[in-house]
Amino acid sequence: MVAFGLGILVLVTTRLGGLPSALGALQQWLREHVHPLAAQAVGPGLLAGTALAMAALATGGRGWARALGMRAPFGRGLLLGFVIGLPMLLQAPLCSDGFVFTPNKLYAMVTAPVCEEVFFRGLLVMVPVYVGGCRFWPFAIAAGLIFGAAHLPWDSRISTAYTGTFLATSAGGIWFAWLVRCFDRNLWLAISLHATMNAAWALFEVADDAAGGLWANVGRVLTIVLGTTLARRRAAEVADG
Repeated sequence: MVAFGLGILVLVTTRLGGLPSALGALQQWLREHVHPLAAQAVGPGLLAGTALAMAALATGGRGWARALGMRAPFGRGLLLGFVIGLPMLLQAPLCSDGFVFTPNKLYAMVTAPVCEEVFFRGLLVMVPVYVGGCRFWPFAIAAGLIFGAAHLPWDSRISTAYTGTFLATSAGGIWFAWLVRCFDRNLWLAISLHATMNAAWALFEVADDAAGGLWANVGRVLTIVLGTTLARRRAAEVADG
């Protein structure tokens, strides 16, 4: 619970309240002297670093990787995540005007999936449940709602127009946590799936926000159906076995 509380504090500081002045200055320096991508990674990097530190605290410095779900089979997790996200990736070109790649899109495809999954699914769900013995669903739902809130612009732009974005990302966060649970606490699956889904959204620019439109969501629905089917099958195998 201490790890969860400190994790939320860092999230509020970095995502909802803006970076503290010292980190803001670091971000500005990286943007001017290194690369804009390095500046973009400051906030997510702080989230991931907090997750690693709090997992170490929760486990007494040992077993932090297992607590976060990062000791599960790496290759299997990456492959499963990619396969589940493949319908979305294959459908995206059908509702897009073309393929668009810029270096900034690497943030959406690499940095964000790794850092966000380590924090939101690893620290906020796996650590309380599998280290602290807490019940899964309350923490999965709470972390999902926080994940959704972190995708909103907490400034003058916020309005009911972002309801779809909040609902989509919150539900996605809860679903990701459930998938990790079903597939033997494999956080690499969530990282890979998150990266694949973000790639479909970013590379083909199928929608302006996470809510998407009708055609943009066809692939997402197919991905959800596939992932849910595989997860239910895996859960049944574990129960039988």
